[in-house]
Amino acid sequence: MVIGPRGLTALFLKGWWVGRYMLTRRVVALTLFGLLILPLCAPVSAEWEEDTWLTTIIGPERLGLGDEFGCHGMAGSETSDYELEIIECRDYLTERINASKWGANPISLGLDSDRINEIHSSTISSAGFAVVDQNVLPANAEIKNLSYNGGSLEKDRQTIDHFQALIEQEEPLINFYWHARDHDVIVRPNSELVESIESTTAWFTTWGEHSSYQATKTEFSINNSTSDSWLVSFESDSQSSNGVFWDVPITNKFSNINSDVVSVNYGNISLDELEIDSPHLQTGWRQENNSLFLTLMPGQQVRINFDSSANNDSMQQTCERFNCHKVAITVAGIHTYDLFDWSRRWDNTPMRFTWLVEPREVSQYSWILPALAVIVALSAPVAIIWLVKNDRRAQQAIAVLDTLDNLKFEEE
Repeated sequence: MVIGPRGLTALFLKGWWVGRYMLTRRVVALTLFGLLILPLCAPVSAEWEEDTWLTTIIGPERLGLGDEFGCHGMAGSETSDYELEIIECRDYLTERINASKWGANPISLGLDSDRINEIHSSTISSAGFAVVDQNVLPANAEIKNLSYNGGSLEKDRQTIDHFQALIEQEEPLINFYWHARDHDVIVRPNSELVESIESTTAWFTTWGEHSSYQATKTEFSINNSTSDSWLVSFESDSQSSNGVFWDVPITNKFSNINSDVVSVNYGNISLDELEIDSPHLQTGWRQENNSLFLTLMPGQQVRINFDSSANNDSMQQTCERFNCHKVAITVAGIHTYDLFDWSRRWDNTPMRFTWLVEPREVSQYSWILPALAVIVALSAPVAIIWLVKNDRRAQQAIAVLDTLDNLKFEEE
């Protein structure tokens, strides 16, 4: 049995129709697939989200306690210039909160180690910063580098033995860091280490406060002294040539006074009497055996009254740290994009924090995404209806062609 010319024509038409139909389905499927994955390739603009806790409740509270606010960069910045990013972070901070109770201008800056070669020390200085946590070249005497010699407060990251070794060595400044979140993972503090730190007799300070103390410290002058009274003045002679450091109280020790202090008066106000373990920077005085420890603000003049004739030739020495503490301790809250989250564990601690602020990065898609969503939403049902109708037509056409295919003609 052979197929005639009409049967061959039917087979050709059937093959052509099925091929055309399958090609159309592939085109539609690929088009819809392309619309669905196109958002993944759409341009994304990273922006930053403001931390409202800087200006409401938490920020003012931490500032009042003695904490400090500095910068750690500008996540989501539109500029790729690291120097401009740092200036942008400085402006972001100064528009929202003072850096410290001692000064409004921020002077502490956390640097990203993988971008350290993108910045020049002169740029840091000209932007008003004076304290960093990385070595910046070329060396600049106006920029203080504080390494994290204490390590992290995170659990299982640092041992108590390491901290105690630093205390025994009388390390002048022990600097820790704290990071409340590692991406979406909540970081737990090392409670034993924290307890050991908090029980230490030390000056709990901040980066800017400590550095300002070092830049401002100098001896006091004694004027119009009598046998039982001294008039002591602190005329500031800051060692900072660019004037970025804050005016902070400085402690001087007077040895061999050979008398007991009755009172220290600043005008008509009595200066507070400090304890030997007073941990936070403030003006005041204390007497220990035959020595007087006096802490004054620059420009302050006080009258010291003794119970008997004092030794006018007593020796004066500027203490390296407030209240002549042997050790100073600082903690930096690095990459602080949520002040509430970073500070909520530290309400009742004597430690003082330098919060290195970095706004939270927020990824935002451009207007292309909403447009694509509308196109996909409209195209999908239309394409499905079109495919269903064409499928029915194709089935009908194939059925007709199958009927023609079954017609067999014998050649004469």
